[in-house]
Amino acid sequence: MQDNTAPAVTSLPRKTKFIYGLGDWGASAATTARNAFWFVFLTNVVGIGPGLAGTVVLVGKIWDSINDPLVGMVSDRLQTRWGRRRPFLLFGAVPFGLTFFFLFYVPPFHSRLALAVYFGFMFLLFDTIYTIVNVPYSALTPELSEDYDERSNLAGWRMGISIFAALVTGGTFKLLAEHVFAVWFGGGTAGIRTGYALAAAIWGVTMTIPLLILFKHIQEPERPPDEDPIRPLQTFREVFSNRPFRLGAIIYLLSFATVDVILVVFVRFLVDYVRVKPGFDNLLLAVVLGIAFLSMPLVVQLMRRFGKRNTYIGSMALMAVVLLIISQVPPGGQNLMLAAAVFAGMGFGAAQAVPWAIVADVVEADELASGKRREGIYAGYLVFFRKLASAVAIFIVGQVLALTGFISSTTGSAYIAQPESALWALRIFVGVIPAIMLVFSVIVAWQYPLDKESYQEIQRQLARQRVSRSAHE
Repeated sequence: MQDNTAPAVTSLPRKTKFIYGLGDWGASAATTARNAFWFVFLTNVVGIGPGLAGTVVLVGKIWDSINDPLVGMVSDRLQTRWGRRRPFLLFGAVPFGLTFFFLFYVPPFHSRLALAVYFGFMFLLFDTIYTIVNVPYSALTPELSEDYDERSNLAGWRMGISIFAALVTGGTFKLLAEHVFAVWFGGGTAGIRTGYALAAAIWGVTMTIPLLILFKHIQEPERPPDEDPIRPLQTFREVFSNRPFRLGAIIYLLSFATVDVILVVFVRFLVDYVRVKPGFDNLLLAVVLGIAFLSMPLVVQLMRRFGKRNTYIGSMALMAVVLLIISQVPPGGQNLMLAAAVFAGMGFGAAQAVPWAIVADVVEADELASGKRREGIYAGYLVFFRKLASAVAIFIVGQVLALTGFISSTTGSAYIAQPESALWALRIFVGVIPAIMLVFSVIVAWQYPLDKESYQEIQRQLARQRVSRSAHE
């Protein structure tokens, strides 16, 4: 007998999926530039030591522990003619692009401490605007569809465009800054710094436009706002009493922390340890991200056929093996790196898409227990975890590299003869530590309780609960 209380499956128009996915262009481009190049920019263009550079990033995360969940709670309670999420996209778009530019602009300060204070402040400002646009955007995933498989499709479109943005940024941002724009402005330290500023200005414009397109074309479903007063500690307890969210958040945190650890040192690993030819580091990043982009339809199909949890477990187990192999590549082995990059790209695509698809389903589990729709607060905590992973990764890597004698400069990403201890640290951070983190994430994913059948049962219970609630109103 068919359960008439089960919600109907609705398929979103392809245009909606594309525009929704386009909204992640800016966040992905900014995250790629910040994680792959900003540490190199601080240590090898600005000339700040690696320990101080890592500290600059970590300080901003103290504020993040407050502002990410806070923006989520505010967006859950907002009630405007544009909806709960879209006003943040409209008013945050231009400041988002502008503050990104200032991340790569070197002011005329001679003191390294003054430069560190400046970049610490700019990171704090940029990160706050990032939260204002990215938390409400992330909350749109469970808003737009409650169907298990349709959310996999949304995650696929979002991560497909996200990876394409990362591909463009990873393959061209540093290349343009150091080898094209810097040459236009006479080369040397001043030319390289101007090159990065010009590249950041161009990227800032491309980060602003998709958010405005998203605001104009995506319509939110009509939902009543959360009318409860903001109680951060009580909300924290309620959110983390949701077991699927706790496990999903750990999977999410470990996945993105793994990627961040690799990106922080990847350029220096290729240039200083593998000793690749100039420009090959950009090519390798492009291969990894290009394969990840092309493999996204396959990842979506695997999620539909085998479930999100099983797809994640299989993909990350393969990725861990590939990373261990990469850590053993000898100096001069750039062709081996190119071969490994193909398999790394497949794992990277899954590491980006599957965790987002997994955590989208925890909203209904929370609604069943609490009677509230709190997409914003869950998105807030996830964005916080995403940025926390990045900050902790950069801080730890920076401190370890400082202890191992890593040499900073103002010459860009040119080869530097690093001490053997620093080269060992680069190898460990590229392969061994990320592989261990992925193994832990697989263990956690094995315990994740929401497969397709259990999620659909939650939907049926929710449908009955909503009907009963309407009958008593």
